Amino acid sequence: MSLVEFAKLAKLSTAYINQLERNVNPKTGESIVPSLETFYKVSNAMNISLDELLTMVDENQPVGLAGVQSYEKPFTQERPLPSNIMVPAGRQIPILGTICAGNGIHCEENFEGYFLVDRSIKADYCLRVKGDSMVDAGIYDGDVAFLRKDFDFVDGEIYAVCYGAEESASLKKLYKVDNKMMLQPCNSDYTAEFVDADDVVIVGECIGTYHAR
Repeated sequence: MSLVEFAKLAKLSTAYINQLERNVNPKTGESIVPSLETFYKVSNAMNISLDELLTMVDENQPVGLAGVQSYEKPFTQERPLPSNIMVPAGRQIPILGTICAGNGIHCEENFEGYFLVDRSIKADYCLRVKGDSMVDAGIYDGDVAFLRKDFDFVDGEIYAVCYGAEESASLKKLYKVDNKMMLQPCNSDYTAEFVDADDVVIVGECIGTYHAR
């Protein structure tokens, strides 16, 4: 296949494909830092999955990531990464379904594939967010929540929890009050719930989100 043909399939310019092959930015003389979107386009053009393409890439290859948002305590302080940040090659974490940021939705723990993240994001897995109960914390419907399984519980942090007879799964701020757990939404349209601590299973600590739009 010619360079021109491949560029059309990948929906990238011929000049950029040429730069990728040479791995040199003609303006700076430095190595190319392709974005995650570029990886998707190239994998589609090669008719392989993103996972397959990533296994072919040198682990030291930097990846340009945009849209990943991380947090410092308190959680509500947003610290978006610059869109032109250069990070080491990403790693894959599993997407395990949907978690509710509202009421009455079950956590569908079905494996959906992998999400490529910067190695500095210490998440074990991620879930898609459904609902609007956490919008004041910068977590929106359609976002991807990154969760860490091992953590030290701290009042007022955001966790993924299963609770109640139906074990509905939600993202909430948690506060422990005696033998009760208060599940606090971050949206004034929702009210806090008090649940017996023994009935609450903390699935993981939410350490960041990816805005899908």
